[in-house]
Amino acid sequence: MKEPKGQIFLMSILILSVVLTAGLVLMAIFVRDLKQSTETSASVKAFYAADSAMEWQLYNTLSGSTVDKLTMDNDTQFDYKNEYESKGIIQTIGIAGNTRRGIEINF
Repeated sequence: MKEPKGQIFLMSILILSVVLTAGLVLMAIFVRDLKQSTETSASVKAFYAADSAMEWQLYNTLSGSTVDKLTMDNDTQFDYKNEYESKGIIQTIGIAGNTRRGIEINF
């Protein structure tokens, strides 16, 4: 009877390849989830910055008075575009780090 030469080596390489592939897939999933969880707080901050800017623009537009530009204390900024008179649109974008969230109102 012949001795199986190299079969153990082949099987171990195959098993290690499968384990390595499964590990890489799991690592990719965990890294993506970790990134999403760390960006959640920035996303919430950006949304609320956009919401505050929208309230500010709505007040200035609909009341006819002008309140000075808002200052944010939580390391956020905002940008806005008020085209209420021409197109009936007000857009605001909240910015927190590299995350941006926007709100638009169409009248």
